[in-house]
Amino acid sequence: MKRLSRFLLTLLIAIAAPATALAQTVEPVRDGDRTLGSATAPVTLTVYLSTTCSHCADWHTNDFPAIKARWVDTGKVRVVFRDLPTQPPQVSIAGAVMARCAPEEKFDVVLDALFRSQSQLRAQPGPPSQQTVVGWLAAGGAAGGLTRDQMNACFSSEASFAEVQTRGEQAFAEGVTGTPSFFVNGQPLPETMPALDVTAFEPLIQPLIDGR
Repeated sequence: MKRLSRFLLTLLIAIAAPATALAQTVEPVRDGDRTLGSATAPVTLTVYLSTTCSHCADWHTNDFPAIKARWVDTGKVRVVFRDLPTQPPQVSIAGAVMARCAPEEKFDVVLDALFRSQSQLRAQPGPPSQQTVVGWLAAGGAAGGLTRDQMNACFSSEASFAEVQTRGEQAFAEGVTGTPSFFVNGQPLPETMPALDVTAFEPLIQPLIDGR
């Protein structure tokens, strides 16, 4: 796990350092990305999330359902989820590993379960206990249909953690240092974006759907 330890150190330094400029563009979808929606959708919404990020949980729980119903479920937008672990890094990485361990079609289901139960990680002052983290992870895995044996097998594999590590490193290398971060067809959102709900996204997404 030496590479993972180096990544955690890099992550902590990046969090402590002043924020850098957001990436100008990113590749909308890559091999290994977890996606939701039609692969032929005219619009790709790339989202960088952390399983322990409260703002990510708020967006995914409160704003995303309307976005999904309007554009994703109708085949007009494909959502690409990317991992960018945040504090506490060991916990957020473990959450990402759990979500990626589930079948790809269940990724968003696990993510939703982790976000909705995220508050239990903050129920007590200080870092969450190991028992609390294990319970949180298990609830997410169960939502994705994973058995305890499957969860244990996944967490016993260094490759599971290396995958999240590599993706986090790539995000930092591209200048994405905060969560949630959004890109529409590879382009970052305007700095003046008033909100992150369906109404705020409409002026960006609808013209692309209409071909304007």
